[in-house]
Amino acid sequence: MKNKYHNEMKIISYIMSTDRYKAIFFLSVILALYGGFALGTTMNNFWDSILVPIQFYIFNIILFAFIFLNNINACSIFKNDFSFYIIRLKNKREYIKTLVKISVIMYFIQIAIIFLFILMCLLLTTFKDIQIYPYETYFGSYGISNLTFCIFYCIRYILFGLLITVMLTFVYLNFTPKITIVFEGIFLVLMYYFSAIVSLRYTFSLLVWTYYTQTIYDTFSLEVASSVFMLLLLEVIVIVIYKLSLKNRRIEIT
Repeated sequence: MKNKYHNEMKIISYIMSTDRYKAIFFLSVILALYGGFALGTTMNNFWDSILVPIQFYIFNIILFAFIFLNNINACSIFKNDFSFYIIRLKNKREYIKTLVKISVIMYFIQIAIIFLFILMCLLLTTFKDIQIYPYETYFGSYGISNLTFCIFYCIRYILFGLLITVMLTFVYLNFTPKITIVFEGIFLVLMYYFSAIVSLRYTFSLLVWTYYTQTIYDTFSLEVASSVFMLLLLEVIVIVIYKLSLKNRRIEIT
């Protein structure tokens, strides 16, 4: 187990040493600086300023484009440059789990870079106001503080992005890189279509894109319930695709 973990870390290090990854890293940093200095500073309060970039649909579309590029780059490098390692894996299940694990690690590295650089920008600009006060919406008070909502939104943001990344890793496994790019393009187009406006909701939302914008719910409990339902739905989709991937004869480890 320890040796396997070491090998996976070596693969991650190799991926991060490539020119393509360095380009994605550089663009991600530029995006984070834009989100922090240009978007976040439109609010005076530190906690509110964190939400501004990650609720702005253009920022999210570009961010997910970089996440998708990062993921497909990691998948293609693992498949093409580590065939000698893949054939040593026990079976198809081990191959799938290894690729998913690499995709997850690469996702967390990238999302951490984005958030750290945004926070760095905001610490230099809006940290002078860290006041915590009741979070208000169109419908009135949510009954929670702005800090609580900020933490809730960021956790949901990261978890949903993780599950979306895993799903697209399975798409890569079951189809071709070109088809994966088509799926990713459709996702980004739908994100633009469904996230371009602020919406008011009195019921659950079954569109994952609405969770990446300023969707205002009737109550905070409704937003939490809707988010949990969406999270469970995404998890079910991931499990189903995983089971189908195990049965797909197109996926080979030799």
